[in-house]
Amino acid sequence: MTSRPPQGDDASPVDTPIEALDPVASYEAESAVNLRNQRLRRPDTAAAPSGNGSEDCDLTPDPYGVGQDALAAIEAPGVDPETLYRARMFDRTEEDLTAEPATWGLRGRLNAALGATMRPKHLSAEVRFRQSVGVVQQPLPGCSVVSVINPKGGSGNTITSVMLGATFGKHRGQGVTVWDACESTGSLGDRAARTTEPELTVWDLLGRAGELASSSAVSGSLNAFLRRQPTMEDILASDNSTTQSRSIGWDECAAVMAVLRRHRDLIIVDTGNNPLADNWQWAVQHSDALVVPLPLRMDMAKQVYQMLDGIAVRGHGHLLASTVVVTCVTPDSSPELAAMIYDDLRDLGVPEGNFVDAPYEPALARGDRINYKDLPASTLEAYTNVTALVADTLGAARRQAAFEYSDSFAPEPMYRHPGSDLPQLSQWERRRSRRGA
Repeated sequence: MTSRPPQGDDASPVDTPIEALDPVASYEAESAVNLRNQRLRRPDTAAAPSGNGSEDCDLTPDPYGVGQDALAAIEAPGVDPETLYRARMFDRTEEDLTAEPATWGLRGRLNAALGATMRPKHLSAEVRFRQSVGVVQQPLPGCSVVSVINPKGGSGNTITSVMLGATFGKHRGQGVTVWDACESTGSLGDRAARTTEPELTVWDLLGRAGELASSSAVSGSLNAFLRRQPTMEDILASDNSTTQSRSIGWDECAAVMAVLRRHRDLIIVDTGNNPLADNWQWAVQHSDALVVPLPLRMDMAKQVYQMLDGIAVRGHGHLLASTVVVTCVTPDSSPELAAMIYDDLRDLGVPEGNFVDAPYEPALARGDRINYKDLPASTLEAYTNVTALVADTLGAARRQAAFEYSDSFAPEPMYRHPGSDLPQLSQWERRRSRRGA
């Protein structure tokens, strides 16, 4: 039983027990709840009883040593973006997309041949392309995550991931990473335009995850594990060997993201084909936006419908409002099914304006490396429009959480008079002792 602290003139910092100065230390009715630990629990992890008879919240496993703070999902308050900047009278007028001379079409050819400065028409494809580039370059707060998902093999997950990464990289510069999050073997490293020597993979990164996620990590240290592309995005490839004794799961994905979000600001995740796998579930739960490549075929559409319906049933229905469906008419597609497919997906919750077409490009379907600069101009224009819609959807999702915070603990300074034998007291203890004096 803790003795009652002396009152009045008898109270002093030396005689007063620390339990009396800190009421939390003497509180024995129930164990204190650590909200951060609760947030770090896996969704399917139950609380395990501890040795003192109380139930403590289990921390997320950290087998790669990146630290619990790095694994924690960053909480951010909802912020109205309209309140962030009120001095609208000083805003610049909207950019004139026709100010620069035309470079496409007849006007572009005449400008190049004659040295003229004819502007493009307001409703021309070149102006729409310039507008899409501006949308792709919009500021995105924090570290944004886009997952490309479709459980049907051959639907174009990797092609879409490569094209999104290349377009974002070309128009945004460094800071974009495309990550092959397949359970075992994936083809992203083989489809990218460029590889490196040696060909390091996600397992090599995981071997140094603790160092790369630490506060002492040197800027650029992550680059050794990535494959820089001509369009300035980076590729984090999966291990294509079959000698690994385990696959990429929940813990591996958490450790990889702890590293990537410390060094990059836009992550595109190329997912596998198993919606029940831990890595697939992790990617969905930690995404700000979803991109669904959908060749217009009945079997593809059925798989996509069931996948999105399952995401909603699992409690992530809010992601459907941030889902972009990229449709494509392939040689074996049925275009007449498009209207029915759109209606069904809209009924699930995919917004009306989040459907966009991408052309069928034989150079993308051949299976070899995708060189962005060698693709036809029409294909590049179409995927720039696709990327602009993804950027707009992502920006709308990220503006709901405009700020990210860290909560690193800063200890209070301790004071001690030279030659004094009194115990060191915190500022709170000194105020408490003065009030009792």
